[in-house]
Formats: sequence, structure tokens, C-alpha cells
Amino acid sequence: MAEMVYLQLAESVLAEKRKVLIRDVSKVVSDNLDLKNKIEKIELMNFSTSSKGQQVISMLDIIEEIRKNCDGELCIQNLGQPDVVVYYKAFDPSDRIKQKFKFIFLCLIAFFGAGFSIISYNSDVNLVGQLDLLQNVFTGGSESGAMIGGVAYSLGLFIGIIVFFNHGANKKFTDDPTPLQVQMRQYEQEINQTVITDSVRKKDVRDAD
Repeated sequence: MAEMVYLQLAESVLAEKRKVLIRDVSKVVSDNLDLKNKIEKIELMNFSTSSKGQQVISMLDIIEEIRKNCDGELCIQNLGQPDVVVYYKAFDPSDRIKQKFKFIFLCLIAFFGAGFSIISYNSDVNLVGQLDLLQNVFTGGSESGAMIGGVAYSLGLFIGIIVFFNHGANKKFTDDPTPLQVQMRQYEQEINQTVITDSVRKKDVRDAD
């Protein structure tokens, strides 16, 4: 009777070591624990110093490697992705410093970019004129009206941004993913699909012979 083996291949993984094993790219489930452990330790590839930092591995290649290294009749079913993108980047102690500078730089870009966008929008809709109109309606032309309206608008804008992005003080208000997380996830999926498509066209996919 054939041994049942279930694999759940990931969409993409970041390899922590040059040697990539099956357990690094896929979950393995089998009633035979010895077989499960043996499959998880099968080596798929090894990133050399001259190789590029990414590789697409086909599910067919993984199945072939399992059959080469395991005796007996196996029935292998994949419940995950047909291909996995494996990324590798050698650890560099200076990366932490670089990441901090990148983080600060991106924060500055986001801050000034968002500020410029808000200023441009306010100019387009003539916000100052609207605040003057509200001042005349509610305060009869009092000079303090414009200040009250500006402060209220600024606070409302700040609170609206916090609520919209669902973050505040490193805590989420709900368990729903934030709009930024959704966009980043879509971007990640598009990047992985592009890498897979380019690798297929260049015939650079680790596939079954």
C-alpha cells in the first residue's frame, strides 16, 4: 500500500542558510513519522557565493527529489502552490545600520510627501475660503473662528488617518488587516508572480527532468 504524503508548498520563502531543505519551503504531513522527518531533511539546492539571490523551484522537482531519496511506493499530494520562490541574502552585520537609515529615509519621504499632498488638496478645494465661510456662519466673523476651524480640521484629519490605517501606539484597533498591509501583500504577490514568469521564460526554473 502506498504511503500518503501531503505537501503544502509556500508561495515564497526567505532562506536563512545557503542549504535549502524541503522543510524550508513546504509543510510535510504523513502518518509515517520517520518518512516525514526524512522528507523534511532532503536538500533541494544550495546557494553558492556566485549564484543569484533568488530561485524558483517547481513542485515537480520536489516530488522528483522525494522519489529519489525515499524507497517504497509513495502517493504525494500538493495542497499548496505549484511553484515557490526562494530568496536568499547573506547576513551582513552592517545591514542593521543600513535598515535603520532606510527606515528613517522612508519615514521622511512619507511625512513630507503626505504633507505636500494634503497641502495641494487643501489648495485645490479652497479650504481657507471654506473655513472663512464657516467662520462667518457660526461666529459672525470672529477672528477666533478661523483658528478653531483650522484646529478642528487638523485634529479630525489626524484622527481620520489613524483610524483609516488601523494603527495607533503600536497597537491595532481591530484584527482586520490595515490598508497598507493589504497593498503590501498584493505587491508581494505580484513580485513573486513576476519572478516566476520571468524564470519560466528564461527556463531558469528547477523543474523535473
